[in-house]
This record gives sequence, C-alpha cells and structure tokens, in this order.
Amino acid sequence: MRRFVCVALTVFILLLPVGSLGAEEVSPSVPGYALVLPGRAEPLLEKKGAEAMAVAGLRKLPAVLTLCRAFDSGLIQESAGMQVSPRAAGISGPTAFLEAGERIEAGELLKAAVMISAGDAIVALGENAFGSESVFLNNVRVTLKELGVERTMDDCLGTGTAFSPRDLCALGAAAVGSEHFCRWAGQYMERIVHSGGRETELVNANRMIRSYSGCFGLMTGSQKEEGYAGVFAVKRQEVIYVAAIVGAKSSEDRFAAAGALFDLAFASFSPLHLAGMGETVAPDWPVASGDRDRVDLVAREDATLLLPKQSGQVERRMEVPELLSAPLSPEVAVGEAVFSLEGEEVLRLSLYPATEVALKTWGEVLKRLAKNYLRGDG
Repeated sequence: MRRFVCVALTVFILLLPVGSLGAEEVSPSVPGYALVLPGRAEPLLEKKGAEAMAVAGLRKLPAVLTLCRAFDSGLIQESAGMQVSPRAAGISGPTAFLEAGERIEAGELLKAAVMISAGDAIVALGENAFGSESVFLNNVRVTLKELGVERTMDDCLGTGTAFSPRDLCALGAAAVGSEHFCRWAGQYMERIVHSGGRETELVNANRMIRSYSGCFGLMTGSQKEEGYAGVFAVKRQEVIYVAAIVGAKSSEDRFAAAGALFDLAFASFSPLHLAGMGETVAPDWPVASGDRDRVDLVAREDATLLLPKQSGQVERRMEVPELLSAPLSPEVAVGEAVFSLEGEEVLRLSLYPATEVALKTWGEVLKRLAKNYLRGDG
C-alpha cells in the first residue's frame, strides 16, 4: 500500500512579533524568501517578501493546487479516463510524454502534475475536468482570489506571471491542507502507465523530501534566466512551516536557503500541546438536574502554543460555571479554558460536553431514591 502524508492544520498561537526570528540575513545570495506558519498571515521571516519576481516553474503551482482541490472534493475521480488533446500533448518543459489522442486515467496525470509539474498533464486534466482550458483558467483565478494572491494569470500554466515569496507561501500553505497534493508531493520516484502499456518514470526534483527531516513537499522550479525556486513544507512535533525561495543561483543554494530558514525556526520555537480535537480538558464536571451527575468537558479543535525557547510557564484557568445545569448538548459550548503566559492572556479554548446530558425526569429521581434506600444511603 502506498503511504502518503496528509497534514491537518493545527491551531497555533505565535507569541513573538513578526520578523523577530533574527536580524541577520539567512541567505545573502538568494534574492527573495519567506517563512510562514500556516494559518498566520504575516511571515516569520522574509526578504523582499512582497516583491513580485520571476519564479520559473512555480508559476504552475496555482493550477496544480486547483486540480488537487478538485480531486479532494470528488469533482475529479482518479479512475476517470482522460483524452489527451493536441494542445496538451504539445506543451514543452517538464512533461509526462503524453501523446495526442491517448486516453489515460486522471490519477496517473495527477502524479506527473504534482511530482514534476508536467505541463502536458496539467492541461490535459484541466481540459477534461473543467470542459475547456478557459474554464479551468477561471477556476485557477478563483483559487488565487480565495487565497488573497492578487496576480493575473493569462493561461493556466501562468506564463509570464510573477509571484512574491509571500504569494508562494500562501499557495504552499493551502497545498499543505490538500490530501492529493501532499500524497504525491512527498513521493521521490514513481511512474505513470499510459493506455498502451508504455511507462514514464517520474523523479521528484525536490531533494529535501529525502534529505531534510520532516519535509513532505511541495514543489520546485528552475530556468536558466530565472534561477532556482521552491516552496517547501516541513512538519515536526505537530509544527508545520512553509518556506518559499526565489531566484537562487543553483539547486544547492535553493535547498541550503530553505534548510537554513527551517533550522532557524525549529531552533527558536518549541510547541506546547494544550488540547486535541475531542480531548478531555476538564473531566467529571458536576451537573445539576441531569440524567447524569458529571460530564467530561472536551475541546473541539486542536490547540498548540508555539513558544519562544526558554519561555515562562503557561497557566490555565477555567471560565465554566461551578455547577452546570441540564440539559446539555455536545454542540453547545459551556465555557472556556483560558491560557496565560507571564500574566498575559494568549488563548481562549471553548469547551463542550463530551456527551448529551438530558434533563432528569421524576421517574429517574424516584429510581435513584429507591436505589440509595436499598444501599442504605438514606
């Protein structure tokens, strides 16, 4: 069975001002870069983060992300047959060596689209899944708009479009939440099988998935005139960082710069787990007038504080009535757990009953009285 990484984003609260990872330049030879924590708008560290630059093959990232989201939602089925048009087969650059007129499964095309950003596979998927390349392009533009990336794409492969490191990080953070993107972005070597049995080998250009601990993607690109670019995602101890590198002089410089960004982030922060989805935060909370006397209070989201190393102790207080009153529903919050660091409130976490607690009936009251009497409790 093929194994793949699909990353669910955790709720993180960062307790450090933007840009305070350090004033020293991480990679002087790289024109632009950014490091982000998914779910947080501002980069932790950047160089010319908002400046649009040529990004080589990463111009295809919006299209690939749009396709992966379509697979995630079920709009495209992996087993669906796709017809390769002359337009798709004629795409140059990294390709899956598709031939005009051949039929191939959508899942095979997706491998090539994600792993090597194959232009022919991207166009073939877009034409078949959305009906035409122009409709596909409109959907790619919607993806950009939803992510707040204000760039204009004139074709689905992003020809001539420049992106900033921040733009690439926004796209990368969205890709982290896509099951199908993560599934293939973390694969180093695969193959696709064409309808006639011919095979094409795929080798992922992102060497960091093999050399950097926790790296599971995402995409690289390079051109002689535009240099080497990449968007990378790393996960360790439930912490995810996304970094974008633009304009490196060599493949080695690109990977070294990304590694330096991640090294700095992991050296600067430590995660503190507070609660997981469905995890009990306050056990056996007393309940009045219910068909049960106590109920566990649970979190409905993941919560982890990302703290600077050598931070003080995080304290918790409960803002929940000392005695809850039935009826209680698992869908309705009954209070909050409030977390503070050095006297400053940093997070409020809503708490919910683990199970439904119905209002106690008179029949239940009499049954309990009788049970207590037989036990000799009264």
